[in-house]
Amino acid sequence: MQTQKKLHGMLLASLASSLWAISGISGEILFKKFNFSSDWLVSTRTLISGILLSAIVIFIEKKSVLKPLKNKKDCLGIILFGTAGMYLVQYTYFKTIELSNVSFATILQFTAPFFIFVYESAKNRKLPSVSTIILLFMTILGVVFIATKGNFSNLSVSMEALVFGLVSAIMIAFYSTYPKKLLKKYGSITVVGWGMIVGSIISNIIHPIWKIEGNVNAKSIIQVIIVVILGTSIAYLIYIASLNYISSSLAGILTAFEPVLAAILSVIIFGLKFSSVEIVGFVLVFVSIFILEKRL
Repeated sequence: MQTQKKLHGMLLASLASSLWAISGISGEILFKKFNFSSDWLVSTRTLISGILLSAIVIFIEKKSVLKPLKNKKDCLGIILFGTAGMYLVQYTYFKTIELSNVSFATILQFTAPFFIFVYESAKNRKLPSVSTIILLFMTILGVVFIATKGNFSNLSVSMEALVFGLVSAIMIAFYSTYPKKLLKKYGSITVVGWGMIVGSIISNIIHPIWKIEGNVNAKSIIQVIIVVILGTSIAYLIYIASLNYISSSLAGILTAFEPVLAAILSVIIFGLKFSSVEIVGFVLVFVSIFILEKRL
């Protein structure tokens, strides 16, 4: 019975990460084929997902839905989380896809544990162990291999794409570490729901949802639905459901399916080709991050 529950949880976590990968693919299709902008897509994604998640919070939590807003410190925490942990995470990720491709954006975002270790070491004023330093170096080397394809004097992507991708990983690290107290106090759906609303307000101030950029037709609308509904609201709820059956650490490890599936789908859909150096880079990142995640 326990084995069945664990398997059920693992399947749910894997499904959630697969939906996130498919969402990234749909984002790239919208950017490359239908000329949409990452600004508009993030505004749409955060607003609609925020409304859906908030409706679920109201239905589940009812009277306690407004509790985070009644505490000044927690309210400010929600605003900070919504700004950096929701808006900036999504904007930098989709901007990286727009400037490069989903495979590159996903593997860079996957390096978030690297920045968590760097932050924890600086915070505690303690150097990591020799083995951890080697793993951190492997992560850096892997990213260099992917970004240069072995030609170390030249980037295979624009510097802008590389910067946005690294900022995306830093924001994921923030998303993973900052709201722990809020999550414990109010629950994940409530915190993420409010965070998404804050993110949607910021994104729509920067680029209102009604200022549509791109070719709107039946095919592009389907891709938007995949990004907004399947790749955000449903994927998140499935991931949360998986935590009822497995530990958060195991669920986090299973999110490795996202960059793997994103790479496979990029080859199938976009005809993306990886050099041997890039493949070595992917392996270095996967192995190092996989081990680092176990140490967090």
